[in-house]
Amino acid sequence: MQVTVHYLAQLRRAAGCATEIATLPNAASLRDLLRIIVDRHGGAFRAMVLDDVKEPRTSLLFFVGDEHADLHRVLHDGDSVSILTPMAGG
Repeated sequence: MQVTVHYLAQLRRAAGCATEIATLPNAASLRDLLRIIVDRHGGAFRAMVLDDVKEPRTSLLFFVGDEHADLHRVLHDGDSVSILTPMAGG
């Protein structure tokens, strides 16, 4: 199956692209997607996505379509996934 991944904020710069298509096995989760996409990009991207024990950073925000999602969310063919780092402002 294929999903479209949208990178926002600092992740866009680290990935070197705003959007890409990822091919996943059927019944893959959001966690599975992260394991696949970190291998496509450099160390800066990997450091933003994975912590020191190679687990997804808990500070990342994930959306499937317009719906907030956690790492256990099962993805479906054609899903649109957005990943962003939290932002602060004032």
